Amino acid sequence: MKAIIYYSLSGHTKKALEERFQGDFFRLKGKIKIPKRYFFQLAYLGMFSSFNAKLAYEPFEIDFDKYNEIVLGSPVWAWTICPFMKKFLKHNKFKNKKVTLLLTNEGGPGKAMEHYKKYLDPSNEIVDEISLVLGLDYEKSTIIKR
Repeated sequence: MKAIIYYSLSGHTKKALEERFQGDFFRLKGKIKIPKRYFFQLAYLGMFSSFNAKLAYEPFEIDFDKYNEIVLGSPVWAWTICPFMKKFLKHNKFKNKKVTLLLTNEGGPGKAMEHYKKYLDPSNEIVDEISLVLGLDYEKSTIIKR
């Protein structure tokens, strides 16, 4: 059975996951007020990512023993995974699972995939790494249908 754990502000990461995977979806919901304008979102959220801010999210229960595969989905903010995903992975250790890592970005993933991996226990097996460059033309993009 598959657990899909993700954060999605714009809906792009959620859509990418729903088109690719079936299983139990768990959405990380941040506890901060996010600006409405895109430019301010980039600056505000990029700042949190750059400085490894410890942002809170609404907690949820997940029994990792119930799943043999974990899919993690995060947008790229300031060339790394979002702070909500970082915090989740720091506080929710799972072992001996097959793991798929998915990133969505607008052309600058930087070292986000390596950042993902450093939060995972070495006993896990990474079975796939997916980095989707969505850009501003997301709705017309065919890359998502890989």
